[in-house]
Amino acid sequence: MRVGKFGLINNFLPYYFLRGYEVVSSSPKEMASMLLERKIDYAPVPAYFYLKNSGRLRHYSFCIASDGEVLSVIVVSRNGRMGEKVAVTSETMTSVNLLRILIEEKGLDVKLIPSEHSRAEELLKVADSALVIGDEAIKARMIYRVAMDLGEEWKDLTGYPMVFGISASLREVDAGKVDRDVIRAVEMGMEKLDEVVKVASTEFRMPEEFLEKYFKVLVYRLGSRERKGLETFAEMCGLVD
Repeated sequence: MRVGKFGLINNFLPYYFLRGYEVVSSSPKEMASMLLERKIDYAPVPAYFYLKNSGRLRHYSFCIASDGEVLSVIVVSRNGRMGEKVAVTSETMTSVNLLRILIEEKGLDVKLIPSEHSRAEELLKVADSALVIGDEAIKARMIYRVAMDLGEEWKDLTGYPMVFGISASLREVDAGKVDRDVIRAVEMGMEKLDEVVKVASTEFRMPEEFLEKYFKVLVYRLGSRERKGLETFAEMCGLVD
């Protein structure tokens, strides 16, 4: 089995102790395409992508979610306010649609400005604030001020966790064993968190204190509340018949 992983810090702990598989690392956007093109058999994919393609895919227990603040899906600005325009990276449909929902539900008069850039520095050249995700968001929060943590706002709005990524395969592929092995690797990673944090700190050049908090904030198993959160997101995106 060819197993995909996000080439991001949020996938470091889940895969740290995974053994016995060919692991392919890529961006969430590219991972989704590789799964449909049968270049990989199992991988986490963006939640919005899964919901749009659920007729072709089956999902599993491993996920990337947060039950409150997520730390790495944020809107940043120089003054800590969102302003009238938010530049949004093209790297994510899940987070862009989540931001649209939050803006609408909060009654904000904010315009989203699409951009091909992913770094806050470039995004802030065209708007008052910037939606950044993943490792770029973690870097940005060290420099700029956080105007909104989308995981936290979603929890406040719905009461449920926000599922940003979910493991999947094509419907005709049974990747149940892979998923169970990933979940076991997650459990081992949490048991040996000090080791994982120390190695991640060196590899990503991030403070150990932040990484320990980040790995504890993330939810890696799709439970009943995460399922409800995913269903609610689908409904609010208009992806439910």
